[in-house]
Amino acid sequence: MTGLLSDNANSTRIDTHIHVLTPSFVKALDDSGGDPSGWPTPTWSLKECISFSDTVGSSFSVLSVTAPGPALLGPTEAGRNLARKLNEEVWEVCCQRKGRFGFFASLPDFNDIEGTLEEIRCIFETEKKANGVVVMTSYGDRLVGDEHFKDIWKALDHYKALVFVHPGHVKITPEKIGGFLPQPVLDYPQATTRAVMSLIISGTVTMCPNIDIILSHAGGTFPYIGQRAIGSLAEPTLAKKSRVNIVQAQHAVSRFYYDLALSTSTPQLKALLAFTSPSKILFGSDFPYAPRVGIYGGLLQYSKFAAGEEGKSIRPARLNENATTLLQKHKAEHSILPVALEYGQQKEPEFGLESSQDAEQAREQLANLKD
Repeated sequence: MTGLLSDNANSTRIDTHIHVLTPSFVKALDDSGGDPSGWPTPTWSLKECISFSDTVGSSFSVLSVTAPGPALLGPTEAGRNLARKLNEEVWEVCCQRKGRFGFFASLPDFNDIEGTLEEIRCIFETEKKANGVVVMTSYGDRLVGDEHFKDIWKALDHYKALVFVHPGHVKITPEKIGGFLPQPVLDYPQATTRAVMSLIISGTVTMCPNIDIILSHAGGTFPYIGQRAIGSLAEPTLAKKSRVNIVQAQHAVSRFYYDLALSTSTPQLKALLAFTSPSKILFGSDFPYAPRVGIYGGLLQYSKFAAGEEGKSIRPARLNENATTLLQKHKAEHSILPVALEYGQQKEPEFGLESSQDAEQAREQLANLKD
């Protein structure tokens, strides 16, 4: 499929949840017996990524290495080395198409506190290239907001980091529903919800006023049960054990950002808008892990919702503004940012568009929206 891509505010997207598989990461996965979540490892190429991005109308993508990232190798020297190598490889991808990609840098397993602090210093003091960092919802037996990781969060706050929280493998029994359904299908959204609460009740969000946190997949199940969770702090016994009170917890909740990766059904979007401000919502695709048909179908769901009165506040122009503002706020000396192009400017897709009626219909519908 061919056609022109228009760079007006409603026809383009900034994708903050899109993955890259570098040679070192693929080798580490292969050497470890595959993704511990049970999800098949997809292929990735620059050409395929750009073609996909053009098909969904993404003009800028913030790449990240998905779970488990360097934590695949545990809190080891090898894990430290993998983190450094991944960040070098992803930056090389960004440089191949400057103005097209930014990236969230990877960190070692948080249980390697000194190694993680060393990589944070390298990312923000030495390299100054990343748009932020990607962290996992848990490391070993500890959730990401665990008190044990306090020094890591203090360092991220010191550098005023943008933090992308991605769900990871959870140790539960049975591990696979029905003996075959891998964790990303249902358990990842729950993992995100558990991580959010750990960041809140540990006081991590409150003690880190300079960071911004993006939650994957519309915050998992948090928009549905967040009020219930925060409300539990009204119970005196629980409140005594929390490092924040209910008022502080509610304020912490208001600071999170949410991407729409695989989260564009009408119930999900309605719940998200009922729970947070439209200014906190970002576009995300989850390429290449999610099946293309699912991503394209989800984009069409989003376009139909955005075309209605209920979805007016999260049309692409608003999501682009949200992402641009957030990335600009956390820019580093050498980081790559989205470039604003003239309204109505058109260009040929570099590698053509993938064939999808859902994606084509969504592009047309979104391009015709008026704010």
